[in-house]
Amino acid sequence: MKPKLTFGNITFDDIIEYFDVSQKYEDNIINISNIEISKEDRDMLEILIHKHKVYFMDYSEEEIKMMFISPILNNISLNGINAREWFERELSFEFENVIISGKTDFMLASGTINPKEPYFFIQEYKKAIPSNNPKWQLLAELLVAINKNRDSLILGTYIIGQYWYFVKLIKKDNSYILYNIDSYDSLKIDDLVIIYKNLQAVKSLYCK
Repeated sequence: MKPKLTFGNITFDDIIEYFDVSQKYEDNIINISNIEISKEDRDMLEILIHKHKVYFMDYSEEEIKMMFISPILNNISLNGINAREWFERELSFEFENVIISGKTDFMLASGTINPKEPYFFIQEYKKAIPSNNPKWQLLAELLVAINKNRDSLILGTYIIGQYWYFVKLIKKDNSYILYNIDSYDSLKIDDLVIIYKNLQAVKSLYCK
């Protein structure tokens, strides 16, 4: 019987036991060179920082999701004919030697009643790095999605405290390369603008 792993409990040791994954750094995970934001959008981001910066570290994880992350996602509106937002939905895949499944915090995927092809994931807010590091939860979701889609590239981001980390997973034959990038501090306006542009670029790629 194949072992079963879940997104919520998976560790890096679990992943490297079953998958050939290497890690690299890349300056630009997502191309935002042609993405512009309006003055109104920048003003909205500045207000968001000003409103929550003092209390940020005292908020619960759910408060951060609802009061800081959700306004950003709602303003961008990652919805289109080809894909839309999905929250807390089941995702699974049976690999040759392991089954991985669980609920995703957030994914952008095709589908109407149920999600079909996943394109982008957000592993949402953690106040600090817990034993189940959200990076490995995100990687597990990306591994499931890239194989489910029979694709060679998929994008995602995970959030720890005020910091956002964008990643890209590339599949080559039976091996994988996880491209990481340095964190963006969402309480600094220039960094939050980059986060916002990255999400806009994702929208332009998949929400036609």
